[in-house]
Amino acid sequence: MKPFLFLLFAATLTFAADAAKPAAPTPTEPATKATKRAAASGVAQRQAVVPDEVDGVTKEELAKIKVAALKAFQDESVKAARERMADTRSRLEFADGAEKKGIVADARRAVDEVRSALMTAISTNDPSIKMMSLEKVMDAMDTQRTKATDGLKKKKAAEKAPAAEDAAKKKTT
Repeated sequence: MKPFLFLLFAATLTFAADAAKPAAPTPTEPATKATKRAAASGVAQRQAVVPDEVDGVTKEELAKIKVAALKAFQDESVKAARERMADTRSRLEFADGAEKKGIVADARRAVDEVRSALMTAISTNDPSIKMMSLEKVMDAMDTQRTKATDGLKKKKAAEKAPAAEDAAKKKTT
């Protein structure tokens, strides 16, 4: 019985070694794989999502930007800028009215710093990327992020509204 299992195992290994190897990847395939990896990890997904289409940017250029952006998020200057931005936003959460105005200005500067660091890192990772295309993609990313945060604000406001109405009803009864 044991020699039979050994032969079966050896045959399985032989067939596995002879399995067809995948074809060479196309130029856009690495970008697709990198995008799938980014979508799989929640951190990269929260960092920034490069849109699938941007007006005035070719698909090839967009694929190069996606790959360079994933590398750029590992850059120390981008990480430091994002950390400063997160710190500023966390201070904003518990600030009162007068304090908020100064912190909001700091938050805007932090967002600009992140954008600048990201653009620098992307253009360093792939010097063949056109700056005009990169600016268009960054603008599209900003627009996408703004829509997402506005949607979250509306969702939170909608969740708070019924709770406030319930509290008001309890006080009147």
